[in-house]
Amino acid sequence: MTTLKIWIDNLSDGEPVEGVVFGEMGWGDYHASIVPDYAGQPKGEVLSYEAALRWLTYEFDDGYGSPECNAVTAWTKSWVITVIQYDGSPRPIRLPRNPISYLPTMPGE
Repeated sequence: MTTLKIWIDNLSDGEPVEGVVFGEMGWGDYHASIVPDYAGQPKGEVLSYEAALRWLTYEFDDGYGSPECNAVTAWTKSWVITVIQYDGSPRPIRLPRNPISYLPTMPGE
């Protein structure tokens, strides 16, 4: 079990999160029942990290089958953090927010 908060915190390199935007669950509204107040979750709107926390802390299974978390994007000064999924298994990734020299990886499994 994991949370979106854990993923974002791990990939932020300690930088403050400047904003968070939620999308639907990985496959439409499938598994939305595990998200607190999913119907009231502001989707497509930039939220502060503090305002987003109530929807970043629910636990979900990140194994194969079907994604059990929201699509999400978070920004820090240096990174854009988001979630990808392969065969229902979600994983966090981050990309540089601005052009920098770094070694890209190829997300996916």
